[in-house]
Amino acid sequence: MTVARPDEPVAPLAVFSHGELIGDAMVKIPFLRGLRALFPDRRIVWITTEETHLETTLAPLIAGTIDEFRSNTGIGTSPLELLKPLPERQRFSLVIDTQTLWWRTLIARRFRHDLFVSPCASYRFSERKPPPDRRRPRHLMDRLFGLLEVAAGRPPPVEPLRDGVPTPPDAAAEARALLPDGATYVALAPGAGKRHKCWPLDRYIALGREQAVRGRVPVFILGPGETEWMTALREALPTALFPLQDERVGEPRYTPVRTIALTRRCAAAVANDSGISKMFAVADIPLVTLYGPTDGDKVHPKVTAGTYLTAQRFGGTAMDRIPIAAVDGAVESLISAGHTD
Repeated sequence: MTVARPDEPVAPLAVFSHGELIGDAMVKIPFLRGLRALFPDRRIVWITTEETHLETTLAPLIAGTIDEFRSNTGIGTSPLELLKPLPERQRFSLVIDTQTLWWRTLIARRFRHDLFVSPCASYRFSERKPPPDRRRPRHLMDRLFGLLEVAAGRPPPVEPLRDGVPTPPDAAAEARALLPDGATYVALAPGAGKRHKCWPLDRYIALGREQAVRGRVPVFILGPGETEWMTALREALPTALFPLQDERVGEPRYTPVRTIALTRRCAAAVANDSGISKMFAVADIPLVTLYGPTDGDKVHPKVTAGTYLTAQRFGGTAMDRIPIAAVDGAVESLISAGHTD
């Protein structure tokens, strides 16, 4: 372990990750903001084995957090790299390893560093560890924030994402045109990457009807694989809006920034366990998330105001176990509590 001389500038800080698909990248936005808050004057370098959507798709939402990306480095591709020279030669004041595969952690530990911190194998390979009596958090976000606390020696500040992640002005203006002032909107996202994670569409329709009866406008956030549902939804809910399918929207049509901006125009949202639920979480509006086979206790979005419902709570793992009354009641509780703009 090397130590900088007093007259030397502090070396950069490195975060090592295998890479971030879009869902993983959105989950890590609070981590990035906490990291920057703990190290406001440190140059932060994000190093990945593969690509990261933090560098590309989500760049407008993380401005000012990461100074440099070194993506697709190939570092951590194979355990055989332990037998070869490490291609990265820069020294870092701190290396934070966010992944937990042991041999990849050993590779990351070879970065030249003053301090190496990793949660792998209960911090077995880390040069700084949490107190021995601290239990491993169940929720993934709590684990990431615990990693930051170990690295910095103090907990990161927690701020609402709605305040800390601004909507780009052009996206905000477009969202205002698509969802004008004067109505109360409720966002509904009936899709998911896998259909067994979807609450039945007829229940989303029933929920949308309840919102319409109360004078609100259902706003369906549909991805490219869900446009086949539009005919049925339009027939059942004539007042519903489909902003991502609006003819005024340009290409690329389905972007996280646009979805987040639209969602921030809504009073509340409902989503399945999906990438859209993660976008709703970044939007940080009152949110109800629905889980079937997934462990909701471990992965539910961390939002300022929200709740999650699991099929297990109603005696099974299939999404149709979740009753309409429970979801409708959760939405009403959030809206009536005043968790809206």
